[in-house]
Amino acid sequence: MPFRSALLSVFVWCWLGAALLAQGQTPSGGTDAAPAAPAAAPAAQQGQAAAESLLVRQFGAEGSSGSFRARFALRGAGIERLHLLDHYHSLEAARAAQSGGAAGGHLLLAFGGYEHALRLLGAPAATRFPEELGTALWSVADVEGGIAFTLSSGQGLELRKTLVHEPGQRGFRLEIELRNTGAEPGGRIECQLVGPVLVSKSEASLIGNSSLAIAATTDGLEKHVGTAAGAVQTLDVEFAKLSFAGATNRFFGAFLYPKDTGSAQAVTGLWVDTLQPPVDPGLGETNPVARMRYGLALTVPQRDQTTKLSFGLYLGPKAYREFEQLADPERFAPMLDVDLNPPCCIDVPGGRFMAKLLLRLLGWFQAVVGNWGFAIVMLTILVRGLLAPLNYRMQKSMRAYSARMAVLKPKLDALKQRHADDPKAYQAAMVAFQRENKLIPPLGGCLPIFLTMPVYLGLFSALRTAYELRQQPFLFWIQDLSRSDAMFELPFWPHDFNLLPLVWIALYLFMMLRQPLPTDPQARQMQQIMRYMPILIGVSLYGYASALMVYMVTSMLWTLLESAVIKKILGPVDPNVAAMTPTPM
Repeated sequence: MPFRSALLSVFVWCWLGAALLAQGQTPSGGTDAAPAAPAAAPAAQQGQAAAESLLVRQFGAEGSSGSFRARFALRGAGIERLHLLDHYHSLEAARAAQSGGAAGGHLLLAFGGYEHALRLLGAPAATRFPEELGTALWSVADVEGGIAFTLSSGQGLELRKTLVHEPGQRGFRLEIELRNTGAEPGGRIECQLVGPVLVSKSEASLIGNSSLAIAATTDGLEKHVGTAAGAVQTLDVEFAKLSFAGATNRFFGAFLYPKDTGSAQAVTGLWVDTLQPPVDPGLGETNPVARMRYGLALTVPQRDQTTKLSFGLYLGPKAYREFEQLADPERFAPMLDVDLNPPCCIDVPGGRFMAKLLLRLLGWFQAVVGNWGFAIVMLTILVRGLLAPLNYRMQKSMRAYSARMAVLKPKLDALKQRHADDPKAYQAAMVAFQRENKLIPPLGGCLPIFLTMPVYLGLFSALRTAYELRQQPFLFWIQDLSRSDAMFELPFWPHDFNLLPLVWIALYLFMMLRQPLPTDPQARQMQQIMRYMPILIGVSLYGYASALMVYMVTSMLWTLLESAVIKKILGPVDPNVAAMTPTPM
């Protein structure tokens, strides 16, 4: 029985490690029927367009919620680059701004080609719109709170695209209008709206690339895909019930959502491209990113009439607290739910619910102490404290079972010797012996690892993408809980000296080496292997967010204290009991 329990522990931990490491993989499914991604304009043409048709506009006061600085391209009438003026790309930039230093360092959210540019798919031949709306030169005019682009076909039709700043919604209202000034009514203009490309910096993480595309409907249906090099992927949803669709990275989202039923019904398709962002010295290394393309159909109206589509564009953080400030917070809840599902995270029963609950609890604790690091410590103590009675009962029952096994050991040895040459007879005799003596191992022997696994994986999921922890300090050298603790830089791999993972490994080894080895040879060998499992786990988590490591170190300190208290009450640990008892995280 000790061997079985130790083998179970090894299996669970190996499964956990393999599952965590597997999260770097993303689905590669695509479809041959999906429209190909629009080809980029030649370099010379892009350079010419940049020289003649770029303009910059600021929306909202610098530092205010939902404020942006956008650089537009008149060719294509799209956003060429977008900064969030209430976020900074690094902690150093945020500190420089707070101390009255030079302006700049705002978070670059969207970049690349002509984001939200219109591209023509099909139209009546008489409309004479340029085949490639994305490179046509649009006229521009400032409107109240925004900017408007207009393009005429020269044959009685006019396209107008307006972006109006909505700071309370952390984004813009996007209106697309088709006005008939003299063309034959009927038919429709089919086009694509090219979504934003979000920055997705390469970071040390088990998950790897966090860039995803997602679509959700009013029925709650969610579709999400990861990046797949060179693939064009299709999201198959009921477009008339579209709630929102767009791109997401670790902390931010860029989503388009219909403002009315008619706009939702005008959506004809959703396609996802995988792009490699252009090199930017200020960004450092970046991951491939997912970009959403939206198919739209505008009916050619009667003369002197207008067909109008209205969408909202959210460009901001992914956090329950942020969404609660919006007019329709429930709409965006699936953004966070997706981060708690595969391929982003590991799916275990209770893990998703636990992650959402723990995020809420973390927010409450932070509101009390004003520090996210201390909030994590408080949450850890709460969780482990609630599990302490169960752990105590488990330890007590396991020791009672072990004591009984010690009394019956001579009979077991005799039984084994009697059937040494007949394994089947020995197995049958063992079953009869266990039934006769009521030798049923306590169910609680493996409960701690199964009960703490949803908690551990819930925290793993929550702390991986918790926007609230971005650039938030704890103590001493830990100045950003969303990154590794990076005590100092190293001139070689892994480039940073992270102390917390090493502290956790040392504490775990200290605890394991203090446990006596079991007398059973098989269990003894397995226990010797288990002693060094923490090294593998610690190395796997070496570059992970310091928020998770604060939890793990606090939890390990609790385990050492709890073990000492239980030992004081129940006495020394039997070696075979130690081999059968998994250690909670």
